[in-house]
Amino acid sequence: MRVIVVDDDFGVLHSIKRVLSSKGFEVVALQSPEGLEEYLPESNLLLMDIRLEGERGTDVVEKLRAKGFNIPVIFITAYADADAVVSASRLGAVDVLKKPFSSQELLQAVKNALEFVPKLEPSYSRELKVIGSSRAMFEVFKKVGLACQNDLNVLITGETGVGKEVVAKLIHENSPRKEGPFVILHCPAIPWDLFEAELFGYVKGAFTGALVDKKGKAKLAEGGTLFLDEIGDLPYKLQAKLLAFVERKSFFPLGSSREEKADVRLIFATNRDLKKMVEEGKFREDLYHRISQLEIHVPPLRERKEDIKPLVEYFIALANAELGTSVEGVEEQALRKLMDYSFPGNVRELKNLVYKAVLETRFGKIKDFAIQQGENISSFEKALELLLDAVPEEELPNLLDRVELYLIKKLLERYSGNKSKVASLLGISRNTLESRLKNLK
Repeated sequence: MRVIVVDDDFGVLHSIKRVLSSKGFEVVALQSPEGLEEYLPESNLLLMDIRLEGERGTDVVEKLRAKGFNIPVIFITAYADADAVVSASRLGAVDVLKKPFSSQELLQAVKNALEFVPKLEPSYSRELKVIGSSRAMFEVFKKVGLACQNDLNVLITGETGVGKEVVAKLIHENSPRKEGPFVILHCPAIPWDLFEAELFGYVKGAFTGALVDKKGKAKLAEGGTLFLDEIGDLPYKLQAKLLAFVERKSFFPLGSSREEKADVRLIFATNRDLKKMVEEGKFREDLYHRISQLEIHVPPLRERKEDIKPLVEYFIALANAELGTSVEGVEEQALRKLMDYSFPGNVRELKNLVYKAVLETRFGKIKDFAIQQGENISSFEKALELLLDAVPEEELPNLLDRVELYLIKKLLERYSGNKSKVASLLGISRNTLESRLKNLK
């Protein structure tokens, strides 16, 4: 079998040729795309560097696709930026390898590619900015690229503040539906007795106060993408109605007997462990499988600290533009402080820290960040250690639920049962607080 490799780095080119030749492949090694087309008809696979001297590898492949060359492609790159990786995946790439990669990774990717029949989709330009150079975000970008090629239901998981909505927007902006609306339904923000009305809409007279017909989010997202955020907070009794909508892509507005079709792409997000909730009977298994046809996990910032510096630079630029400041960067000791921090609030917390620092600095370089992590966090960690020491191993499976229930109850006692106050202190909605109390009891 013949493999073509295009890379302007002679060292990389030589290494790939050596590895593949040792396994019996005929290898055509090119330092530029010049003359590439003459080798394509008799070749089985193309390995293409994304960043070539004077031209992007993705542009080269896009031109080849337009001419009818449907050879499987593996892109290789030293840069894990979202634009390149998403574009590569969207062009029908079998895989994207990040330099440096091992001989084993290369051979496995080639093996997978030669078993692959490419499904090509038209390309779409991207305008949304996503920051991340880590290996973990590289994998996220690859999955986003896959999601852009189809209309499968996507479930985005990750802790609060990691940027699940940004990832959902990235999928939409790179999909064939990019010209359509991107509509958000933040589930916990809606009183549950109004959830159906918010999602499906209603007709005049459907209930007291329904004075006119109103379109729901499902109709407002027609031709585009509907993003249902924090789907794990949805009460069990409402999950069956959502399941029917997900399965049929149709719905009945409240008070209407006329079924309406919904031409929408569905993306869901949650900060909860839905698999565990399914096991505990708190989330429908059939609904979980329907909404997670493609799952993308966005890792917390503490697991991808190499993303902190580019994120800081990006947020400084945003803050300068919005606030009229002239901050030039960050002092080394201030950046080290960020690198040593665990970021429980993830990217959202980092953005807030940067904006506060920019406001205080105004011009020059940021010398410090107002991170509250001294004695308070130290005492908290000590309390957790004491708790773990006191709990027998057989009681650990229920520890998180017990701690959460205890904390909520104590706060309700402290604030005389004021659920709105407690929900505000915990950074959640009252609906979410009541749902958790019900599930934990």
